[in-house]
Amino acid sequence: MSTAVAAPQTAMSAEQAKKLGQNIGGVKHFGPLTIEYSIDLAIPQITGKASLYGAPIGSILLNPEHPDVTLGGSVGIGEAKVELSADFDKKEIDYDVEVSVFGHNVYKGSGRLFSW
Repeated sequence: MSTAVAAPQTAMSAEQAKKLGQNIGGVKHFGPLTIEYSIDLAIPQITGKASLYGAPIGSILLNPEHPDVTLGGSVGIGEAKVELSADFDKKEIDYDVEVSVFGHNVYKGSGRLFSW
């Protein structure tokens, strides 16, 4: 007969819980294009990266003073262009994305990447 041993629990302080709640992140895929993002609500600032077929094509750093970024590049048979625009008052970030493979569009669109 085996006995399960519970791992000891450590209490999280209110400050640690508050810091944890101020960081939001996610990943969005557009075919071979991946956008990873993280927002620190305490600053506020959005950081992240874009990759095409797993190869990096740009870094994201958005804040109220610099709310827009354009990224892009090509990897082998694919090419991508990403425009991101953050509205820190409305608490949302929008995208405009175009992805092509062998010169043919596989994704072209715009919309809300996320809101907080």
